[in-house]
Amino acid sequence: MLSLVLSIPLLLTPPAAPAADAPRTPDAPQNAEVPQNADAPPTLAPSASARRVDNFLGELEQSGATIESLSGSLSLEKYDALVEETERRFGKLVLEKKAGKTRFAIQFEEFVDGSGRSDRAVDHWIYADGWLCEQDYRNKSFTKRQIVAPGESFDPLALGEGPIPIPIGQRKADVLARFEVSETEIPLDIPLLGSMQNVAGLKLVPKAGTPMAKETASIELFYDRVSLAPTGVVIREKNGNRTVARIAKAVVNGEAKAEDRKLLDIPSPDPKEWTIDERPWKKPE
Repeated sequence: MLSLVLSIPLLLTPPAAPAADAPRTPDAPQNAEVPQNADAPPTLAPSASARRVDNFLGELEQSGATIESLSGSLSLEKYDALVEETERRFGKLVLEKKAGKTRFAIQFEEFVDGSGRSDRAVDHWIYADGWLCEQDYRNKSFTKRQIVAPGESFDPLALGEGPIPIPIGQRKADVLARFEVSETEIPLDIPLLGSMQNVAGLKLVPKAGTPMAKETASIELFYDRVSLAPTGVVIREKNGNRTVARIAKAVVNGEAKAEDRKLLDIPSPDPKEWTIDERPWKKPE
C-alpha cells in the first residue's frame, strides 16, 4: 500500500511561459555602501539564493491556482533502509480540479520487488470526494476508505496530508511556516531522477514542532523551469527510508485521453467476483 507520505502529496499549471533565456528571478543587487547607525545592530539582507527561493515559491503558488488537469507517466520508488531493498512501481497519473475539488487516479501496471522480479498486475488507486479507493486486479479486491469526515474540506495534495507525493498548489506562506526552504540540485544517489533536465529544485526541512518533523528529514521537490510542472519528489525519512516519485511527459491543462479520464471514476465491482471492503469515516479515538 502506498505510504501516506506528504504526511507528496502529491504538486503546476504554467503561467505564461517566459522567454527561454529570461531569468525567472531578478539578478542579485550589487553590493553598496549604506550608512548605518553605529549603535544599531547589523541587519543581514536576504541572500540571492533566499530571494530566488521566495520568488519561486510565489510563482508555484500562482501557477497552482490555475491547475485544471494534469496527466503523465509516474514512477514510484521506495527504499527500505532496514532490509536495504528497493521496490518500484510504474504506471500513469491523472489529476483533475473542478469547483475547488480535486480528484486524482494512479494506475500502476508494473511492480518490481527488491530482488528485481517484475509483476505486470494492475493496481488502481483513486481519490475522489473524500474517498480513497484501491482496486487490486491480481487479488480481485476492492477497498474503499472514507479518509475525510463528511462536510469537511481536505486537500489531498498538501504536504503532509495526501497519500502520494504530488507537489502542486502549495501556498507559499504555509510552506515557509512549516519548513526551512533552500535551493537544491538533482540528487546523484537516485538514478530514477537522472534523466531530468532544465529543472529547479527546492529542499524542505521540517521545522521543529511541526507534524512532519518527527519522522521526516527532508523533502526535495523538482519542477520544470518553463512550465512549472512537477517532475520529481524525494522524501527522506530519519530512519533512512526514502520515497521517490518521478513524473514524466506531464501534460498540464491539456485534453486527457478518454481512457485516462475514466480512471478518475470510482468503480463498482461485481461483489460476486470481487472481495469488497468499504470503510466509512470513523472519528479517530
